[in-house]
Amino acid sequence: MDTLWGFVRAAWTHDAELVHATRNEVWSKPELVTGSFELRRITTREASYGDKRRFDFFEFYWAHRMQGHTLGGLLRWTLKLFLRAPSQVPKGLFLAWGIGVGLLVAAAVLAILAWQGDLMASLGIPRWIVISAPLLLAAGSFILHAIILPQAGDAARYLSPEPNNVAIRQQIREDGVSLIEKLTASGEYDRIVVAGHSLGSVIAHDLLNFAWNRLDRSKMSAIHAADSAAIALSALEAAARDLVDASPADRPARRTAYRNAQRLYHKTLAKGEAPLWIVSDLVTIGSPLSKAALLIGHDAEDLEARVARREIPSSPPVLEGKKGNRRFSYPPANKVRRPHHGAVFGPTVWTNLYHPHHLIWFGDIVSGPLRQLFGPAVLDVRLPIGKPPGFRHLDYWKNPDAEPVHPTIAALRRALNLRARDTDEALWGEAAGKDEIVADTEMQGD
Repeated sequence: MDTLWGFVRAAWTHDAELVHATRNEVWSKPELVTGSFELRRITTREASYGDKRRFDFFEFYWAHRMQGHTLGGLLRWTLKLFLRAPSQVPKGLFLAWGIGVGLLVAAAVLAILAWQGDLMASLGIPRWIVISAPLLLAAGSFILHAIILPQAGDAARYLSPEPNNVAIRQQIREDGVSLIEKLTASGEYDRIVVAGHSLGSVIAHDLLNFAWNRLDRSKMSAIHAADSAAIALSALEAAARDLVDASPADRPARRTAYRNAQRLYHKTLAKGEAPLWIVSDLVTIGSPLSKAALLIGHDAEDLEARVARREIPSSPPVLEGKKGNRRFSYPPANKVRRPHHGAVFGPTVWTNLYHPHHLIWFGDIVSGPLRQLFGPAVLDVRLPIGKPPGFRHLDYWKNPDAEPVHPTIAALRRALNLRARDTDEALWGEAAGKDEIVADTEMQGD
């Protein structure tokens, strides 16, 4: 719960655009949606603007599912990542990849020295090296078990579809999809914003995909039989075609137009007493999806193929059909059209916050831009490394009460869009028209 409380302080408590400084209370209430007695729902006072809505913050907790990490599983996952041709290593990761390969080779050499010490000594290898090998190997084993396995074990299990991981992956996804469905069916909310940090962003991306796949197709057809949804969908598909076909110079404006059309389309799915889909935004924070060619696909070509097959959703969704009238909906025009199963980023806007990195440690090597992998409608927001430079993977909602507002906190608040602004221009100002938003120069003191 400490993570959730820190997030709430950054997203709500200290945001002067949402609340008055003297009326920024939040309350911890029972979490009745999932039935977990370990979790709480954090609910806010009414906002100080517009319709004075309030917000509930939930934590989708999945760590309890990740039990029983094994060193063997971690090593198999590590070998899969590093034992590959240099041409398959994403740009910007060569240094980390080279160091990783070097450490694997060093570990193998130490293992041989420890196992065949007498033979190595007879070959003239200095005795101090032979004696040191088992000690270094033991120290490395301790570090693996005590530090690396607890930290990297979750990623190794979730990102490795091995037989002993399938049940865990399935349960996490089932829990998350169920949470989205219950929140939607509760009738209490008109909008859900899903924010995921680190591995949580990968899980969030999966959850939205699977939740979209489980929507009632007959209900979806009925909604799209209405003129408002059909018109909004048609306009969104036209904006998607314009974006995909745009020149680099025109792409930022086309991206903005598409994202604005997404918000209009979302409203047609979220209205009524029994809305179909109320997830308006995905915000990925410090996301390893930037390394999806390594972590999810076998390489960049494999990842691209899986996106094209609609196994992995992109923004905008994959367009199909003849060149002049490509769509992400079906069936033919003489029937009610509805989005295909890979079109979750039709109504859901995707914003990605990341720190660049230098020399592995400075910034956030885990994160990175996503639009080259997941589509040109993903808005990448580059955050400052700051001074003194350091590792920033855990700093995305740090110091929310600083004055002036830190650019990272300002960017997080805009990405969450709790004020439900209808356009990217209203959210990001002139920066919306740029290829990539740079938070340190465009949000200082916002």
